[in-house]
Amino acid sequence: MILGIKGEKNSGKTSLIEKLIPAIDGKVVVIKSSSHESFDEEGKDTWRYRKAGAKVAIIVGSKEGACFSSMNIDEAIIMAKKMHPDLIIIEGFEKVKGDIIITADENVDEILKMISLKRKKIEIFVDGKKLPLNEFISELFYKTIMAMLSTLKNGKGKEIDIIING
Repeated sequence: MILGIKGEKNSGKTSLIEKLIPAIDGKVVVIKSSSHESFDEEGKDTWRYRKAGAKVAIIVGSKEGACFSSMNIDEAIIMAKKMHPDLIIIEGFEKVKGDIIITADENVDEILKMISLKRKKIEIFVDGKKLPLNEFISELFYKTIMAMLSTLKNGKGKEIDIIING
């Protein structure tokens, strides 16, 4: 589920997100746009790895980590989905994407109602592009995969990744 929050600079988007995150019963990933072109410092190890051809360079410290990549918003969403969040919030992009698009003046309780109505059980991406699934096909895939997994030891779970390299 993706919630897009659009608005001008200083319109209250970040403040709304700060109120919304603790109200969500689950894991939240936020994707924030920036006017900065780059964050990785030229000459640093992560910059050198990417200059050498790495698609992504991740640095992990004792308390936090950072990921540097030449990615667009669609790639950032795919990466965020691989973290199995209950909600992805995209903030500030000029052309905000999302299952629900709101502005910073929305009420947190109303947003929570909107989110609960739009949750999806299954999403399928092929070569980074989301396949459009109607309700019938979505249920068919979901129930079929869940039935097959239920026959396997430890096959039941809340978050399931299936990676197929063709």
